[in-house]
Amino acid sequence: MSAIEPGIVGTELQSHVTDDGANQWLDGSKETIEWLTPQDIAQTIGFIATLPPRANLQQVTIMPTRQPS
Repeated sequence: MSAIEPGIVGTELQSHVTDDGANQWLDGSKETIEWLTPQDIAQTIGFIATLPPRANLQQVTIMPTRQPS
């Protein structure tokens, strides 16, 4: 079993944030980092699923690494 801990992923969940400070932070973060996509997370899960039964990644932290283009 693997625990997957993603950074900011661009999904509809951001539209449910009601805290003004959190919304400002989310909006500002778009200027400095390119958010992960659901496909990024799916590819990571696909990689984990292809590992042989004798191998286990117990914890996977996936974070954005580049600035927006």
